Amino acid sequence: MFNKNSTSYIFIFALVICALCSLALALVSEGLRPRREMNEAVERQKNILKAAGLADSVRKEVSADIAVLFAEKIEALVIDAKGERVPGILPDQAVLENGQYPLYILKEAGEIQGYVFPISGKGLWSTIYGYLALEPDGVTLKGISFYKHGETPGLGGEIEARWFQQNFQGKKIYDVARQTLRPVRVAKGRTGDRYHGEDLEFVVDGISGATMTGNGITAMLDYWLRVYDPYFQKVRQSQAPSL
Repeated sequence: MFNKNSTSYIFIFALVICALCSLALALVSEGLRPRREMNEAVERQKNILKAAGLADSVRKEVSADIAVLFAEKIEALVIDAKGERVPGILPDQAVLENGQYPLYILKEAGEIQGYVFPISGKGLWSTIYGYLALEPDGVTLKGISFYKHGETPGLGGEIEARWFQQNFQGKKIYDVARQTLRPVRVAKGRTGDRYHGEDLEFVVDGISGATMTGNGITAMLDYWLRVYDPYFQKVRQSQAPSL
């Protein structure tokens, strides 16, 4: 028998308690995993729909109906670095390192109403995650949604605010006159103070005191719009008037 006051008894007792607690936590975590994965899927679908301009519809739906709305409105697929569809792979199976990129197509009555794809990049303090949506022309921004970051509340954290995200609607990512990609940028301060004419189509108002976060978003958009551009080149070419 162990002496309850001995060092070895106390050590073994603590070890057993730790093992039991670890087992209990593992069982609880495993038991909750399906619910956690479902919640993550719903949150992902919600942000895709918000970027696609369906924010009001999302707010009216309870979580159980988000999946139904998503299935009705969105076609999910994967493309490669050449802008070609990769058959047999869904977005949650895509491996970016292998040149596989998720793409979500918004459809209404069989007609394409927009395209959505995930974006991510470094802000000031954290990695920022979101979704970017383009209009069917592959030129105009339809919307943007940021859903995960660790930026400063009240400063860089304002990227989650509706007013900031609405700034992107209607902006351009492609210069039709010059036939060149021109990713939208986040300005330092208000755009009207520094940009004029057609340049205003390619820039959005920045957030006061959050220049580094804005720079991060600019770099993020530049990177991902170039990644997806081979696909949208085909979209633009398909809509070009025949001579």
